[in-house]
Parts: sequence; C-alpha cells; structure tokens
Amino acid sequence: MAEELKNAKAHEKQAEARAKKAVEEVEVTVRGGHFDGLTKRNEDYLFRLGKALDEKDYDQEKKNQVLDEMYRELKEKQRQGIVATKLYGTVTERCDMIVNGKKDDAAKSATEIPSFWTLALDNGLIMLIMFCILYALMGAFSKSQASVNGGWLTLIATSVIAGCGLAFFYRMMAKNSQNDDKKKRTRRSIAITLELIAIWMIAFGLIAFIPASINRTMSPIAYAAIGVVAFAVRYYLKGKLNFKRVTF
Repeated sequence: MAEELKNAKAHEKQAEARAKKAVEEVEVTVRGGHFDGLTKRNEDYLFRLGKALDEKDYDQEKKNQVLDEMYRELKEKQRQGIVATKLYGTVTERCDMIVNGKKDDAAKSATEIPSFWTLALDNGLIMLIMFCILYALMGAFSKSQASVNGGWLTLIATSVIAGCGLAFFYRMMAKNSQNDDKKKRTRRSIAITLELIAIWMIAFGLIAFIPASINRTMSPIAYAAIGVVAFAVRYYLKGKLNFKRVTF
C-alpha cells in the first residue's frame, strides 16, 4: 500500500513537471529569428520597440545594437520572472529614452546609492540639529535633566554615531533591495536592523562613561546657536554634495 502511494506521488510530480514544461513552451516566442528564446511578451516588446524606433527614423545600426543588448539582458532576466515593461517601462517611454538620450542618466542618478561618507555627513548633520533642539529645550525647562544628558561631547558623539549608523543602514538596505530573492531580502533586512541596534547600544553605552568634568553642559542658547549653524552648513552642502534620500 505504501509503495502504491509512493508511485502515485511520483506520477503526480511527473505530471506537474510535464504541465510546467508545456506552459514554458507556450510562453516561448513563436516568431523565432532575432529574438529567439524570449517569452512572447518580451519578444513582442522588442518587436514593437523596433517599429517605434523606425517611426522616429532612428539610426539602424544604433537600433540593432540597442535591441541586441536588451535581448541579451531580457533573456537572462526572464528566468527570474522579470518582464520587459518592469525592466524598461512602456515601449513609448523606452523609445523616448533611447532617442532623446537624457532620461537614462537621470534614472541612473536616481537609483545610484550615495557614498557612505556623503550619507554619514548628511545624517550626522540632521541628527546634530535634532539633538541641539532637544538639548536646548531640556536646558530651558529642566537644568538637572540637561546636565545628565546634554554634554557637548555627548552631542558630538551621538551625532557622529547616528550619522555613520544610518549611513551603514541605508546603504545596506538599498543594496539588499536589489536582491530578487524575497526570503533572502527579508532575512538580510532583519539582520541589518539588528546590527544597527547592536552598534548603537554599544556606542551609546560607552558614551555614558565620559567623565562629567570634560563633558560639560552648555547653555540652551549655545545649543540653539550650534543647531542654527549646523542647519546652515547642511543647506550649503546639500547643493554642493547633492544630498538625496535613499529608497529601498
């Protein structure tokens, strides 16, 4: 009885494999030729893109080169279930990008991950401004609380640690978002978050050991002034270094 069940399961798996293969065969391009091996959807995309480029009187040699590059990329990407529209946008959008040659650079710039130190500087200045506001308010309303938490060394150290920690977090998460495996992406996201928390806990724990004699508290006005200067510096550097948000 057990052997019969085993054989039945084996036949069922074979039937599923044959059905899957049949679906894949249906999906493979029927035009053949230049775009042989692509799915019908991806092949149709390149076919329509070629016609759109012809209508724009685009150079034939450049057109063939572009289509060849896209063909090779699609043939590789479609194994991961990626279709042309997801990779390149609509046919009209892709055609405009090829003909005008402007949006490609903009798209590349939008997806490019900023350097670690650029992110660290940007986020460090943001945290410095926030901590200055916090310490100024604490000093204005509770001098005892400010003397415990608001030393000038604490201000610098927390801003630097927070800036570097967030730079690490954003870069790792941005790189992780490019992983096509959702399970690996989720596991890595959790690991990166735990790493960031661990780094912050250790670093902020060490800050607590800074002697109060050298970690003196400043006046609320001094903190407010530093916050204003930090805001002005960040505003100036934003235009010079092109600070931007990192999406993932």
